[in-house]
Amino acid sequence: RGFFFKMATTVFPGVRLVSIGDQNGEIQRHSDQQPLRLEIKTSQDSAYISLYSNETVCVFKCAVNRETECSRVGKQSFIVTLGCSSVLLQFPSQNEFYSFFNILKNCRGHNLERSVFSDRTEESSAVQYFQSLSSCSSMDTYRNNRI
Repeated sequence: RGFFFKMATTVFPGVRLVSIGDQNGEIQRHSDQQPLRLEIKTSQDSAYISLYSNETVCVFKCAVNRETECSRVGKQSFIVTLGCSSVLLQFPSQNEFYSFFNILKNCRGHNLERSVFSDRTEESSAVQYFQSLSSCSSMDTYRNNRI
């Protein structure tokens, strides 16, 4: 006997996929020319993302959970890093992106925006750090005083 969780599936048409990696210190980009159909299936603590070029051909698939390296990029893109390469998902509109992003936040326990800095740093020491950082010399002062 096992426990089965019903997975909710949401579809986003018109998503572009850009694979990003670095080779010999150079950023390499490859993007599919045609928009893809993104399917996101969510469970209690993970999301399963699949991109299809047509009804049956899956061109990319990954699971996203709390341990996955991922982040919002700009107003309508999302990046996921798997191993040594990353993929950028570009949504056709901000509304579509925010719908996708909220689905991910909900299934990952609202911690999508947390960083290692947030996890390891108490709020009071973070405030002190940024206050001391902002009191440092401005760039204008630096430019005026350089040799």
